[in-house]
Amino acid sequence: MHLIFIRHGDPDYKNNTLTEKGKREADLLARRVENWRIDDLYLSPYGRAQDTAKPFLSKVKVIPETLPWLKEFDCRITDPKTKQERGCWDWLPMDFYGEKKFFDREDWLKSKAMRGGMVETRYDSVCKGLDEILASYDYSRHDPWTAVYNCLPHLTDEEAAVDTHLLAQQKNLDERNIVFVCHLGVMFAMISHLTGISPVVLWQGFFVAPTSVTVLGAEERVPGQVVFRMQQMGDVRHLIEGGEPVSDSGFFGHNLSL
Repeated sequence: MHLIFIRHGDPDYKNNTLTEKGKREADLLARRVENWRIDDLYLSPYGRAQDTAKPFLSKVKVIPETLPWLKEFDCRITDPKTKQERGCWDWLPMDFYGEKKFFDREDWLKSKAMRGGMVETRYDSVCKGLDEILASYDYSRHDPWTAVYNCLPHLTDEEAAVDTHLLAQQKNLDERNIVFVCHLGVMFAMISHLTGISPVVLWQGFFVAPTSVTVLGAEERVPGQVVFRMQQMGDVRHLIEGGEPVSDSGFFGHNLSL
């Protein structure tokens, strides 16, 4: 199984849609997506995500489902230093590194900044929603803090005993591809849950550009036990090949894409 995450196009936040640039990005994305095999498609309810998906919806043979919890992870908190209300990510460097709990996959929610507001409730809703989707495909999470999913085995003990990881081509144990069109913040919240990494580390240390494609693949090294592993992150080849500059939106500086 592969989980495919698409960030919305260049955003017009004021009008909850795409800029003209974002519309061009979405058109180029559609040319890429129309060739994919997609088993299920889930969308954020926000306009900028819906408008990103529109150009390819008529080209793929799947009915999308809009999920409320796929909206942006835009929880507000009180900044411990300034006492002002702010978003729960994009910290100044020394403020981020000064809070050791941010780096812990369990204790990040116990940090002074995250204890207030609705961060834990929102994060739990994202994790629950994702796990419910995976359970519908027979991938049941071992427990909240162990990013292992139990399933009916897709390989035998004998097959599992053979080390195949250096082979150029390997068997696709589960050919289903699940696509999410959403936002950087909620995408990284889901990836944190799938990989056992604090989401604050992902929010602070990683960036994916508008309409970029991120892929996590299922690894089943033990029959009936699956973990998800990053295979591709923030890929924008459709923009580069289409001659469209990659947007810097969401990054504090210039985004170099090669």
